[in-house]
This record gives sequence, C-alpha cells and structure tokens, in this order.
Amino acid sequence: MAINSIKFYLLLGINLLMLGALSLNAYIAYNDALHELNEIYDAELARSAKLISLLLSSNPLPLNEGQPVVVAVPHVTDMGETMTAQQERLLDGHKYEGKIAFQAQQHGQLIMLSENALQFPTPQHEAGYHEITEHGTLWVTFSFFVPEQDLWVFTAQRVDIREEMGEHIAQAQVRPILFMMLPLSLLIYLVIKQVLRPLNLLQQHVADKTPEQLHEIQLALPAELQPIQSAINSLLQRIRHYLQQEKRFIADASHELRTPLSILQLHAQNLSTAKDPNEVTEAIFAITEGSKRMSHLVNQLLSIARLDHLETINFNPVPLTPLLHQSLAQLPPLLLDKVHWQLQLDDSCLLHGDNALLQSVLRNVLDNAAKYSPTDGNVQVTTRVEHNQQICILISNNGNVAADTSRLGDRFYRHQQHQQVEGAGLGLSIVKHIIALHQGQLSFMRNDRGGLDVIMTLPAAPRGNVTPAIQ
Repeated sequence: MAINSIKFYLLLGINLLMLGALSLNAYIAYNDALHELNEIYDAELARSAKLISLLLSSNPLPLNEGQPVVVAVPHVTDMGETMTAQQERLLDGHKYEGKIAFQAQQHGQLIMLSENALQFPTPQHEAGYHEITEHGTLWVTFSFFVPEQDLWVFTAQRVDIREEMGEHIAQAQVRPILFMMLPLSLLIYLVIKQVLRPLNLLQQHVADKTPEQLHEIQLALPAELQPIQSAINSLLQRIRHYLQQEKRFIADASHELRTPLSILQLHAQNLSTAKDPNEVTEAIFAITEGSKRMSHLVNQLLSIARLDHLETINFNPVPLTPLLHQSLAQLPPLLLDKVHWQLQLDDSCLLHGDNALLQSVLRNVLDNAAKYSPTDGNVQVTTRVEHNQQICILISNNGNVAADTSRLGDRFYRHQQHQQVEGAGLGLSIVKHIIALHQGQLSFMRNDRGGLDVIMTLPAAPRGNVTPAIQ
C-alpha cells in the first residue's frame, strides 16, 4: 500500500482515533475503578477497626504480663488470576484476607495484633485516616478511639497492595484493547477497501481510455463519486468534440491547400514550356495571385491556431470609432472603391477588450461585407450603446447573398454560389472565436435589401477609465 494514498491515511487515521478513544475510555474507567476501590479499602479499614473495638469492649482481654494476643491470618497461596471466583470460594480463606493488619492498645499497652502486623507503622493517636511512611513503605491507617475503655484500635494497609489491585484493574482494561486492535484494524482495512472499490473501478475505466474510445463512463457509483463521473464524462465529450473538430479542420485545410497548389504546379509547368511572352506573363501573373491566395490562407490558418490556444486576453478600454476607421483603412483599395460606405457612428462607444483582436474582427467583417456586395452597392455601419452596458455594431450590405445563416461562422463554409469569390471561408470563423473570447454575441440575419446583417454585441468598458490612444 502506498504511503501517499487515501486508503493509507484512512486506515492510519481511523486506527489512531480508535486507539485514542479506547485508551481514553480505559484510562477513565481505570481511575474511576481505582477511586471506588480506595473507597472500599478505606471503608474496610474503618469497619474492621470498629468491629474489633466492639469485640474488645464486649469481652475485655486480660492483660497477660504484657504479652499481646496474636490473631492468626490464614496463608492462601496466590494463584494469580488463573482461578475463577467460584473456585476461590472453595478454599478455607481468601488470598486478600491478610491484606489488612491491625493493633489494639488499652491504657497505652498493646493487647492484641494481627499476625501480619509485625511491620505495622507507628500508630497515630488521632482519630481518622492517616498516610504514614515508615521504612520506605507508605501505609494508609485508620485510628479509632473508645474513651470509656481507653481503647485505641489501629488498622492499616500498605499502598503497594492497593496498587497491586489497581494493576489488575488496569490489565483488565488494557487487555481487550490489545487483543482487539489487530482484528479491528483488519476489519477496518477490509471496509475501507470495499468502500474505495468504486473509486478504483472509476480510475481503471479512465486509465483504459484511448483517443479512439472516448465514450462516456456509465458506472453505478456512490453519490459522492457521481459528480466526478459527470465531470469526467463532460471532459471526454469536450475532448471528443475537439478531436473531431481538429480532424475536420485538417481535412478542410488540406482540401483548401490542394487546389492552389495544383494551380501553382500547373502554371509552373506552363511557364517552363511557354515560348510566347504573353503566355509567360499570364503564367507569372497566375502564380503570383495563387501565392497571395495561399499566403492569405496560411495566415488565417495560423490565426485560428493561435486563437485555439489563447486562454486569456488583455482587456483595455478601446474607442470604437477610431478602431473602425483604422480597420477600413486596412482594406484593399479595390474593395474600398467597390461600394459606398454609410457610417452612422456613436463616438461615445468604448469597447472593453483587446485592440488587435477587435481590429481583426472588424477588418474581416468589413472585408466580407464589401466582397459579397454588388459593384456600387451600399454597406452600412452603425454603432450604438445599448441600455445594458453593451455596444452593438451592425454591418449591413445589399445584393443577392446566398448563405445558410445557421452555418455562417463554421470553418471553411462557403455557399456554392460564392465559390468564385476569393477566400477560404475562415474569416467569420475567426470573428466568431474572438467575440466568444470577449464574452460577446454574434448573429446573422437577412435584410430586406437582399443582403446580410451582421450584428455584434460586445461589452462596454467601465466609465471613468482613461481612454488610451489606438495603437
């Protein structure tokens, strides 16, 4: 089992908690039992002293020339804890019977003592309990005085004997813990292993996934693991969609590059065999135009590749009106002169986004608007601030635009009627991606002039910011 694993930490943590709880319970039980045991011993000392004083008061002993009466104590072999209580009751005494020693003094003379009182501590002639240390041994004593008889009765018990009883109690508390730790730990391990089995099963299913097999995982998992399974399935779906998109992109890009390459190859062959100067000029012109088209296509492919790997952008306040003028200035002169530009601009529009990316958006949309308009057609550009702190940009043209508005923005999508128009169908895809990065919206709609309306909604910059100059 790996040390850095959930199973190891669960097993270690639960065992430590269990050991700590059982040890604390045993400690509390031991102290409570020891306290009760001391009270029983103290009560036994007092009861023994009072019983002896009552016997001596009822039947006084004759003083036998200073020789006290010695009470025998039965000697029972200590069999440890091997005998049961029933077996111990069959003996003629009990091994704990000699744990208490006593002495009786009358008129200052020792008259009676127990056989085990040879090392009895010096009595305290003061009624009550006392702790006396004599010859390195600690005793607990009880003194009882009968004034009418001038009789003192002393009972005593060694503390180490009491501790011996405490050790037996402690062993009785600790022994079950020691015996149960191993089977409980094994049981806890089996339970943890069974509980974590769905997690191991989920891990195995994820590990078995290949790029060709990205189907969703459907396992009967506990409620805690179901969100993880849903997140993994969502990730697999996005990966599958991304791979399909990349395959389609590679296929479309290969198709788009194959045509201009074939044209370049054909014209290069014609150029190598051409003898007429007009044919040479025509071939050179075709190769030049084909190279420009390929260069434009490669640049757009690189732009899409960069956008696909772009995670964050730099948001800055960008004035919209100067940005539109700069974007128009970057269009080819032929497109600028092809249509009539009608601008209705709100100079207060201040976008919140990246200047270079937004300029790419406007340049592509304006380029398409002019490219798909008839000669001397009209392209209208309108900007306004919406009530919800959004800026709306409407670019509209006229003519006979044939396109499926639901597919506009897809990579390499071009309607069959517009195949003769220069381009590869990547411009609006770039626009769609950039607007999504800016958390804006892009929509297409046919207008009553036979053209297309491109509606872009982008977030406005917070007011109060310093308006930077367009770079």
